[in-house]
Amino acid sequence: MTHRYLISDHDHNPIAQAVLESAPGTEPLHLNVLDGRAERVAEAIDVCLISLYDADLTFRGRVGYRYGDCVVVAPVERLSAAARRNLRVPTQFKSYLYPVTGSWKGQRTFICKDLSCGGIAFQTSQPLNIGEVIQVVLAPMKRPLLVQTQILRPLPAEPGDEPTYASKFVDLCDDEDAAIRKAVFKIQLGG
Repeated sequence: MTHRYLISDHDHNPIAQAVLESAPGTEPLHLNVLDGRAERVAEAIDVCLISLYDADLTFRGRVGYRYGDCVVVAPVERLSAAARRNLRVPTQFKSYLYPVTGSWKGQRTFICKDLSCGGIAFQTSQPLNIGEVIQVVLAPMKRPLLVQTQILRPLPAEPGDEPTYASKFVDLCDDEDAAIRKAVFKIQLGG
């Protein structure tokens, strides 16, 4: 299995994606940095590595040196799962939502405002209730996903704008979680 990472600076600004070249579990890590961004990673020195597939491989590290497209990183501190869930990118797409626990029926449209590995913020014309579980179609991935999300709270909106809500993903399987992470990583890196 390929171990793929999003590399960000200490302020969690994305820098690059990389693939683990060394054997899993060995230190330091030798990472093949993709898309010609190895120099940017080496210049950052203190980096966060967030695994695309394995929550246990999320940590803060220190870049030792660079050779070609590879960088050598020594792990410094393991990061909690929250570091991965908090990766949030502003993005906009139109899609659909469906009720799971609400008293309404049918399909509604929504406009995504931001997407993270842990949830989505969106606008929709009809009001939703805090705690309500809905299904949303996530469109900005290779294959759109239908996933469940729970409404956490309304977000401030401009006068005259449709209601905006923050929600968190619930009951994701591992493949759905990985697909969302991959989409968020891709959007963060602008490609």
